[in-house]
Amino acid sequence: MEKSVSVTVRFITLMQRYSGRREFKMALPNDPSKAIEAIITHFHIPWKDNLEKRTRIFINKQFAESYIKRGEKLKTDDLIAFIPISGGG
Repeated sequence: MEKSVSVTVRFITLMQRYSGRREFKMALPNDPSKAIEAIITHFHIPWKDNLEKRTRIFINKQFAESYIKRGEKLKTDDLIAFIPISGGG
C-alpha cells in the first residue's frame, strides 16, 4: 500500500510558469518516482518536450536519480526542487 506524504515542491525560475508560484506543499506518494510523475502530470508540464534535458530534479538537495537508486522513500516535509540548467556561452 502506497503511503501519501506532505512534501514541499519548489519550482525555480522558468519552472514557476507551470504552478504560478515558487514553493508550495503537495500531498504526494512516498515513492519518489511516482511523486515526481504526479507533479509533472498535475501541472501539465511538457516534460518530454526537452524540459527533461534542461531541468534537474533534486530531493533534499540530492540528485533525484541518486535518491531513487538508493531506494529511499519520501517523508513529510521533504523537498523536491525542479531547477533549470543555466545555459552559458
